[in-house]
This record gives sequence, C-alpha cells and structure tokens, in this order.
Amino acid sequence: MSMKSRKSLLSAALVPVTAVMVSAAGPAAHAQPKNPCAPALVNPCAPAARPSNPCAPAMKPMANPCAPAAAKPAAATEAALPKDPYDTTTKFTQAPYGDKMPGIVKNYLRATPYIGTGGVIDQASMGVLAALGFKTVLNLNTAEEGATAEGPLVEQAGMAYINVAVPTSAPTPEQVAEISAILNDATKYPILMHCESSNRVGATWALYRAASGVPAQIAVQEGRTVGMKTSREKAVREQLGLPPL
Repeated sequence: MSMKSRKSLLSAALVPVTAVMVSAAGPAAHAQPKNPCAPALVNPCAPAARPSNPCAPAMKPMANPCAPAAAKPAAATEAALPKDPYDTTTKFTQAPYGDKMPGIVKNYLRATPYIGTGGVIDQASMGVLAALGFKTVLNLNTAEEGATAEGPLVEQAGMAYINVAVPTSAPTPEQVAEISAILNDATKYPILMHCESSNRVGATWALYRAASGVPAQIAVQEGRTVGMKTSREKAVREQLGLPPL
C-alpha cells in the first residue's frame, strides 16, 4: 500500500473521534446563563429547618450602639400650688404633724397644713428641718436674739430665710401686712414661723387671721392656741378693738 493511501485511511478514521470531541465540548463552551427566576435547588441531604414557635416572644432588635440616646420621659408634673394655707386638694408638700417633729423646735405646732409655728430652733438641726420638707423659715426675733446669725445656717441647709423682727408686744399693722403676704405665698410653703417661745408668734397669728377676715374673738382664740400669752394679748386686743381682759 502506498504512503498516500495510508494517510487517507488515517484521516477517515480520525474524523468521527474529532466530531465526538467537538460535540462534547460544544455545550460547555456555549452554556446558557442561569435563570435568576428559577427556584433554588434544595439539598436533599440538608437537615430540615425547624418551624418557628408561634408562642415564643418576639425577639427585640439589637440596639444600635451608634444611635443617639433615646430621650428620657418627661418628669411627672409638679403638684399644683395650694390656693391658701388650708387648701388640701393638692399633693403639695405639707408641714409635718407634731408627732413627726423631733424636739428641735420649742413648742412646735402645725397651725395649718402648710405653716408650722414654734419657738427657738436648735441651731444644729437646720438640716433636719429641710429633710422634713420645710422650704422657708420666718423668724420674728431681733438681731439681739440671734436672728442675724440664724440666717446663714438656714440657707446652708437649702431653705429660704426671712427675718421680720418684732421687738414690741405685737407686730405693727405694717408688719402684719408684710407677714400676711409671706404666709399667703404658696411658693414658700411649707413655712416655719418662730420666735423665742411662740408667744410672739401667737400674737402675730391672731392679727394675721383677723386681717384675713376671721372674727376678732376667734382670731384671738387661734392666737392663744399657737402660743400667745396674756403678756402680749393686751396689745393684740387693742389693735383689734376688743375690750381688755
């Protein structure tokens, strides 16, 4: 067999093999893109997902550490101011009752829900008065009786201090007007009005109540309850136009 005949036979034999190789490689070389809408293939060997528990509480989302802090809720509205020294329709802080007051105020009395009265105060116990809720201390003593020295102690305890010195048997009409304005100012409640023994405070109370419209005889009786003694009642009765005792 000639060389030319052998080459022809070899070419004829390789044609089917080449066709097969081209046919096998063709689909891979020209693969179609995946369909994004086709459902994902499920792995039959993967464990089955557990169904969610419908009774389980919902998980709270994790807080974002970079987020600004949430605003704090607004503070509760403060209690409304009393309309007068006897108004108890509000939750405003009141003066303590006598059984709640330790022995730091001589002859202490709760004259109204917002006004306490008494004599000399233990100067080392101003902090106790503040803790009991008092906001204002009204002192009727004179400077010679220690009124000037008391002021800084009261203020250091966080309370307001007012001194209306009454050196006479009873306060003057001008002083009664000044003291009445203080006692009727609800922003100053609770108030502790004091002197040395509560005698001067009682005389002042009688005149204050009379100026508030209370009948003179009843005002005098209230003054006695607060601490007024006969040594000051004479001057009070004269101001009120009452006959002497």
